[in-house]
Amino acid sequence: MCAALVATGCSQTSADQSADEDPNDRIAVTLPVPAANVVVLNPGAEPRTQLEYNLEFSSTSEHTVTARSTISQVLGDDPEQDFSRPEVTMPISARVGGGNAAGNNVTLTVGDATSPDNLVNESFGDAAGSEATIRMDRNGSVQELTLSPTEESDDIARESLEHAIFQTVYGVVALPSEPVGVGAQWLVEQPIVSATEILQSTTVTLRERNGDVIVLDISVEQKPTLDFFDIPGAGRVLIDSFDSRGSGSITVDLTKPLPTDGNVDVRGEQQYSDPDSGFRVRQRTGMSLAWTTD
Repeated sequence: MCAALVATGCSQTSADQSADEDPNDRIAVTLPVPAANVVVLNPGAEPRTQLEYNLEFSSTSEHTVTARSTISQVLGDDPEQDFSRPEVTMPISARVGGGNAAGNNVTLTVGDATSPDNLVNESFGDAAGSEATIRMDRNGSVQELTLSPTEESDDIARESLEHAIFQTVYGVVALPSEPVGVGAQWLVEQPIVSATEILQSTTVTLRERNGDVIVLDISVEQKPTLDFFDIPGAGRVLIDSFDSRGSGSITVDLTKPLPTDGNVDVRGEQQYSDPDSGFRVRQRTGMSLAWTTD
């Protein structure tokens, strides 16, 4: 994952933040978010209207996100090893900042995050008040993510929150620019930042609409764009097989920047090999996101 370290100030001081902490002393990590391409497959039933976010400046919404990613790996004939990340539950206060006709800046402030893993859970003690800022288009596309943990956050807390927030941002579904009605389907294609080039294709169905609130059914498939990838200093690895797919549903209030309810679960199996020795690595992977609103 590419990251650029830049010194920056935070837009506001969290109520949970230490009174002695100067937000301008924080180090921010800016992560690129690859652009999403949206194509309408079926415009749905009449009446059709354009779906777009209508975020009011300085408005705040409260969300709770639970993120989990799993990975188990078998090297050759060795026993399977588990490299899964502990589950993280984050209360998030989303505050809409300045913007223009194209979109808004949104600051996500993490409250008292928790994890069933004792080590990770203890590390969150000084992480309350950590922030992330996203630039969000009116169709829900996120252009950039900047993470700003509290100064007191240790490496475990920073890494755990960074991964969970990145999953959260990928969980925001881009909307079509064309008018659509109930039953509409559109395809969202977006590259995934990983060791190899992976394209995530998400088929979205508009199941319900009630004013600003919409319910979306989601089907996800991930595929590599090449049949190999290169590891710096280690050479080329072949992708023998790759399967990753999942589904879920989310509820979106178009006056709030994050989904208000729902869950998405993606599972996969992959096999890689060394082209010279034939040595094989097998993996099982998973990612899940669950949303609720306070």
